[in-house]
Amino acid sequence: MLRQQQNKQHQQFAFAALLVLATLFATFVLSCAQEEKKAPAPRARRTGTGSTITAAKPQIDPATAVAVIETAKGTIEFEFLATEAPETSKNFIKNAQVMYYKGEKFNRAEELLIQAGSKLAAGETLPIENGAKEMSRGVVAMAKEEGASVSFASEFFICRDSTILDSDYTIFGNVISGMDVVDNIAVDDVITNITIRNKE
Repeated sequence: MLRQQQNKQHQQFAFAALLVLATLFATFVLSCAQEEKKAPAPRARRTGTGSTITAAKPQIDPATAVAVIETAKGTIEFEFLATEAPETSKNFIKNAQVMYYKGEKFNRAEELLIQAGSKLAAGETLPIENGAKEMSRGVVAMAKEEGASVSFASEFFICRDSTILDSDYTIFGNVISGMDVVDNIAVDDVITNITIRNKE
């Protein structure tokens, strides 16, 4: 009789334990199902090619633009001779927009001129555009090898005085402010940046 009661109690305990386990399992399954139904976290949309899309920079008209050369010694500004050297002017603006000149140093600083360029465009060339402007103080022109029929695409110089050079240099700008800075530039002075603004 006592043994029957003990067996009955064991069965009741086992049943209760089984019921608790079944309840816990059912709760766990339901919570997992709800987690799976949650909306995924938002993420950036990818293009089909996997490439990054960048907005095109607006086209700047050299005829209405001014280049601003920033240095630790001050700022030099020059206007473009867009009619006489349209392609060279556009190329300089493009180089400035992609920050080719940022952090570059002046590699020449002589009595008659200062010169700088970008290593990022080394080896690239441009056709020479001959205009009516002559080499004189404040002129901005593209550098080239002596006797070459093309200009370097990023090497430019600014005249501190009139220079005796052959006529096969592309003159594409004229300094409108900061000639005192031009006069004070030394070799290894850094171009902080070159930006392009509209004429006022």
